[in-house]
Amino acid sequence: MSQDLSSPQPFRVEIADEEVERMKRIIEDTRLPDSPPLPNASWDYGVDLDWLKGLRDVWLNDFDWKEVEREMNAFQHFTVTIESVSLHFVHHQSRNVDAIPIILMHGWPGSFWEFHRVIELLTNPPSGRPAFHVVVPSLPGFGFSSPPPKKDWSMGDNARIFDHLMTGVLGYKQYMAEGGDFGALIATHLGTDKYPACKFLNVISPTAQAPLGALSTLPFFLLPTSWRQWLYGKIYSEDELRDFERNGKFIKNGLGYFVEQATRPLSIGYALYDSPVGILAWIGEKFKEHVDPEILPGCTRFILTTVSLYYLTRTFTTSTLPYFENVVALSQRLVITKPFGSSRFPHDVGSVPMSWIKRQHPQFVSLRRHDRGGHFPGFEVPNLLAEDLQHMAENYRTLFQ
Repeated sequence: MSQDLSSPQPFRVEIADEEVERMKRIIEDTRLPDSPPLPNASWDYGVDLDWLKGLRDVWLNDFDWKEVEREMNAFQHFTVTIESVSLHFVHHQSRNVDAIPIILMHGWPGSFWEFHRVIELLTNPPSGRPAFHVVVPSLPGFGFSSPPPKKDWSMGDNARIFDHLMTGVLGYKQYMAEGGDFGALIATHLGTDKYPACKFLNVISPTAQAPLGALSTLPFFLLPTSWRQWLYGKIYSEDELRDFERNGKFIKNGLGYFVEQATRPLSIGYALYDSPVGILAWIGEKFKEHVDPEILPGCTRFILTTVSLYYLTRTFTTSTLPYFENVVALSQRLVITKPFGSSRFPHDVGSVPMSWIKRQHPQFVSLRRHDRGGHFPGFEVPNLLAEDLQHMAENYRTLFQ
């Protein structure tokens, strides 16, 4: 497919004052119940009412979007048109002459901003550690990027325009990729032979299909719990069993948003399009569930920044589309053919057993498990993510020589 020939244009984050003021008026005018409709109903029924009210109060009284803008504009932002997508991205270059280009890719309900704490760690590392030129795009339909230009726009399409961003627009002959959530799916595409400029990857929670041997253990669910746990303990490690347990709870109690967005994305998209408190309830719940609980108390401003970004850029509706457009892609058996590692954080979801990953992806070379962090490691534990990326770069620097 032909690429648009526009060059990157400098971009500043500037939301009109009247739009910010209107957001605050709507937040203030939004009615919430005085109490839950059922006695003692809390997170087991959805978002907790007191938690929601507490964040709304902080949003109204202590949150300053203009201060957020100043922080965002400390980085260099650009837009460029690729395949009719006006793509927003941060491009923060290192002063190190041998720095490795890297693209960091977010998912839902994330944004480019979840990486702002890790950028400086990568571009200006301690002496002797690998340095990076960091590129952080907003996925089409997220933040300051325009929506996908057509139906059936997949993570494979995102991989194609991101590769062109790195090679055709920015001129990097080789680069590294990192991603979680939808970013992990994009990284998986970049890790195939189709994109030779991408040399190696760090993929958070890479996907892999269950082998036949694993499927044969499904009848274990009919056994008493103690027997089932004993049998699985003979097959999987303690870490993998914990992954299974967390994924099982997510499948049982946390998939409601996924089903809605994978089947009727525009219904919830239109319903919350002009409701900042509604967006806070819908995606704030995901932060509560998938952020390390010890780190969560310090995430209030980050959560409100993310929700404000979705609302003020009017992209909540388009951010739901990838679930609908990529349901089939989630079952594709792509094989990563480049060396890649994986970072594991205990409060993330979607981690499959390493035996499955190694069977499907023979180029898997490194697993780094951590005892802190969740679904947004770039914000939650930036030092750990930076160390993982530097570890991969140290081992595969020769690919850039």
